[in-house]
Amino acid sequence: MERICIIGCPGSGKSTLAARLAAQTGIPAVHLDQLFWKENWVQRTAAEFDELLAETLKQSRWIMDGNFARTLPLRLGFADTLVVYDLPKWRSLLGYFKRLRRYRGQSRPDMTPGCAEKLDWEFVGYILKFKSEDLSALQREFPDLTIIRLRSHRQAEDWLGQVERVSKS
Repeated sequence: MERICIIGCPGSGKSTLAARLAAQTGIPAVHLDQLFWKENWVQRTAAEFDELLAETLKQSRWIMDGNFARTLPLRLGFADTLVVYDLPKWRSLLGYFKRLRRYRGQSRPDMTPGCAEKLDWEFVGYILKFKSEDLSALQREFPDLTIIRLRSHRQAEDWLGQVERVSKS
């Protein structure tokens, strides 16, 4: 695992998982939200985002969290591992509201500075409507890609424990 994409429903814990995995492996975490957002929730243009993403993809090692469906095929073309954090919707909603409570009025560590966390009902709707990627289609399109599906925080903890044991040996 040298180039890892982490995707899943917003609020599932992708960024936290990426940060923890980075701490265990020494592979740098790249949060796509930081590439996409400028200060005060101003979106970068597609060209700006694509340029930053292209620079990042050239690096030899990375852990990249975020969905950004438009660029997923490009990212998976560079990745060797895809981690799908596939939690029940209620768990992701709970994660969003916990994150909101923890960081309300301030920027969270995986976000661009100056993007203060705030309640966003449109975002809640996005979580409720979120559809997971078709993993069988991705496996057909990217046959060399290792796909790891985590359906609970417990599974994520167990997997991180396995990664830690392997990285120490």
